[in-house]
Amino acid sequence: MFGNVSAFDRRHRAASAAALLVAGLAASGVAAVPAQAASVENPIMVGAVGAGKQMILDHEAVVGERVNGLRVYKMWDSWLFNKDHQWARDTGHTLFLSIRSQRLDKSVVKWNAIAAAQPGDRLYDDMLNQARQIKNFGAKVYIVFNHEPEAGQADPMGSSLAAKPAEYVAAWRKVIGIYRTAGVTNAEYVFTATARGFNRSDVRDARPFYPGDAWVDHIASDGYNWGTCRNPNERWRGMAGIIGGHRKFGELHPTKSLMLLEWGSAEDANDPMRKARWINDVQALFKQSAYDQFSVLLQWQGRNIPADNNLGCRFDYASSTAAQQAWAQLERDPAYSATTVPKRPLL
Repeated sequence: MFGNVSAFDRRHRAASAAALLVAGLAASGVAAVPAQAASVENPIMVGAVGAGKQMILDHEAVVGERVNGLRVYKMWDSWLFNKDHQWARDTGHTLFLSIRSQRLDKSVVKWNAIAAAQPGDRLYDDMLNQARQIKNFGAKVYIVFNHEPEAGQADPMGSSLAAKPAEYVAAWRKVIGIYRTAGVTNAEYVFTATARGFNRSDVRDARPFYPGDAWVDHIASDGYNWGTCRNPNERWRGMAGIIGGHRKFGELHPTKSLMLLEWGSAEDANDPMRKARWINDVQALFKQSAYDQFSVLLQWQGRNIPADNNLGCRFDYASSTAAQQAWAQLERDPAYSATTVPKRPLL
């Protein structure tokens, strides 16, 4: 199916050999070593937004092989898995499914109402329906309830800015609690905030929104280098600085893997190669031991900044030929070849 089959085979064999090595150590009674940063022996998963089959195929035409991880966005009352996502499942892709606390008609679903829902209530039935769909999907799926809860776009879901963190935590626990009670065993749950939120100490601080280790399997952020596309005085930022707070928060939760479920950079109008170099730096960064908790990187592929903002921030890899080539190089790197989400850390 792909133009670079031999490369895919080599990557698959390398990942399989690593798995056999770990299994052999366990069988021999030798303790497994802690997970290493991204490497051929310990690859992490990469991917992009996968809204539908054509978008997925377009990614794979650029890379020349399967794009393993796919970020999918749904509203509260959306049908969670369409035929394109069933096709993605059946062709070996892994879905990271975000469910927003808002209906298709744009009406907001309040977090305190979710937390208070009881059997027989409409919201309770909604959650049972979501649980049935996830369970019937029949493959491992990574669920994000209302990503970036601390951001301004989520303000309507809370009763006030001060109440938002506690209300979100209660809603998260209610949603996941109902899924678990309904017998969902094929899902893992990913708390996802903005990368900037992990670096703040005001009402936009992401940390008070964390539902707790018993309710979360992975900790993720969405991180961007805006460059000067929204503010001519803003500085160019490398990925290490962008996710610094996220990484430090992860150190406080060492049994959880870390994920970057959206990432990208604006272009530099004065240096057409700067974004490509920035992506090259990302490729090198997660091979460093300080980033060994990271298990997944999903590149943003979309232009969701409203046109009337006149920002023109093109965070996707297709913003230039050089950026596209840099992203394809990262995707083909054997250190980023995991076909399933690896255990990070490897305990």
